[in-house]
Amino acid sequence: SDNRNICLWDTLVSPTNSLVHAFTCHDSGATVLAYAPKHQLLISGGRKGFTCIIDLRQKQQQQLLQSHDSPVKAIAVDPTEEYFVTGSAEGNIKVWSLSTFSLLHTFINEHARQSLFRNIGTGVMQIETGPANHIFSCGADGTVKMRIIPDRFSPLNDMLKNDVKFMI
Repeated sequence: SDNRNICLWDTLVSPTNSLVHAFTCHDSGATVLAYAPKHQLLISGGRKGFTCIIDLRQKQQQQLLQSHDSPVKAIAVDPTEEYFVTGSAEGNIKVWSLSTFSLLHTFINEHARQSLFRNIGTGVMQIETGPANHIFSCGADGTVKMRIIPDRFSPLNDMLKNDVKFMI
């Protein structure tokens, strides 16, 4: 309410004093959140395709990215906190640098817009990251996929960008 769509609460104090800070990042509300503990960053995705990065130490918005053309449905931070991954309702997956907030890789149409099940949604439903630059995603199309992010300095980078390594 009051046009605040991301709120930090302190659950150890009385309810009247529990709101620590409120942020307005997304016009139509936030759809997903992820936390990068080493950097003390909160990353949120919104219904209009924006990704917001909030610095919790300074309690201020650090960056707002137009990351997708449809709602951001999933966000994951890699274990080393070098990058984060966003997935959208249109089925695209994007990999972003956590230090510069620049786009590193795009996997286009990873998951189909149509849903295998009724009323479950569309596109990317969940993303997880693993060691050695592995990305696991599942979609409303009923598939689970694993990707390995190519080395950004490798000449094979563009050739490997759309090479699916595993699909169930």
